[in-house]
Amino acid sequence: MPNIYEKIHLAELKKEKILQTKEFLPRLYQLLDELKNYIKYAEKERYESGMAQICAQCAMESNPCCGSEIELKYSPELLTINLLYGISLPKKQEIKGMCFFLKEKGCCLFARDVFCINFICDRIKTALPHGKLKKLRELEGLQINLQFKIEEILKNF
Repeated sequence: MPNIYEKIHLAELKKEKILQTKEFLPRLYQLLDELKNYIKYAEKERYESGMAQICAQCAMESNPCCGSEIELKYSPELLTINLLYGISLPKKQEIKGMCFFLKEKGCCLFARDVFCINFICDRIKTALPHGKLKKLRELEGLQINLQFKIEEILKNF
């Protein structure tokens, strides 16, 4: 299994190939725009529900849930998606013992792995009303489905 540096390198190569293939770009960018909207809606819901504040507080009080080696869950295709959004992938780990993509102000990625999207700790489950969690889960489901579709397209590219 490739390490995170190899995955980042593969993602950078894939991005360059994609950008050279003009006929492929319109459909891909249409899907990426749709995914961007799902991600933004879910992020808005996290803030409005109070989940983002709970996560930030927890991270300041103890260790965040973004533990060591979570970055290994990321595929070169998902990293390529982030590159296509203009995200700069890190060259080295910033916070020892934590996920490679965790920075002082949080995750540096825009499109995240399903594990990171789906993880909700007991503290959040207790604090958020069921209706808020349900709405968030529905938005995340739309995001994850489209994200997988784009990853599959990129795998076959």
